[in-house]
Amino acid sequence: MQRLAEIPFPEVSRLAGSGRSLVILPVGVVEEHGAHLPLGLDSFAAEAYAEAAAPHLEAKGYAVVLAPTISYEVARAAIDFPGTLSLEPETLKSLMVDIGRSLARHGLNRLVILNGHRDLSHMKALDDARETLVNEGTTQVLCVGFTSDRAVTAACYREGVQELSRSVRPDREGHGGEWETSLALHSFPELVNRQIIERLEPNFDYDVDAFRDETKDYWSLTAGRGYFGSPQSGSAETGQKIVAIRGRNIAVVILNAWGPSKEEGG
Repeated sequence: MQRLAEIPFPEVSRLAGSGRSLVILPVGVVEEHGAHLPLGLDSFAAEAYAEAAAPHLEAKGYAVVLAPTISYEVARAAIDFPGTLSLEPETLKSLMVDIGRSLARHGLNRLVILNGHRDLSHMKALDDARETLVNEGTTQVLCVGFTSDRAVTAACYREGVQELSRSVRPDREGHGGEWETSLALHSFPELVNRQIIERLEPNFDYDVDAFRDETKDYWSLTAGRGYFGSPQSGSAETGQKIVAIRGRNIAVVILNAWGPSKEEGG
């Protein structure tokens, strides 16, 4: 895997000319995740999953290029929490289309948008951007991670993970809860406030439907706490397994959609 921002332009030309390049664009947000987790968690998560997926794709002949992460997105549900930043959906769509066009202009015409942020308007904007780019006929685009297609989301993020839960109510785990706390403890532990975690009571008593359908904001749903579930159930060991499983899952979704690289597949 190579990071686009760290290589010189001749290397980009070589990758584009190889016919094997596949760009992964991690997408996240700057948004609260409880008092114990960093605002950039969704972006950091998308990067971790991209890095975990890359070896599986390279084993199938792809030359994976990791584009710089996009962290300014749609985050309306958490906008009342200090530090949360949000774009309008149309702004996000335009941003993603411009990036896709720029990549395609230089021959990087196979793009995976790996989204680490669940927000209905956000995911629709990504879908709309994908549709625009595909209809132009200049590039292939695939949305993975959190998407408007619940089956794709489940295949990327839920398959093989649910059984790892240590929570007494895994059905109530969500934003800032066991899963994201585990991920952070493994992937960026220096950004986790462990002392606060010890004092956080489980938050199981919330309107699950309002959370999933985004009919109420996070401040109202959590009484200002900003998390759903039980952060204390998280562990670095669980986080390590989550990253490995989701990385593999994401690679499988991509390969099911596009198959191996033509060179690898003969």
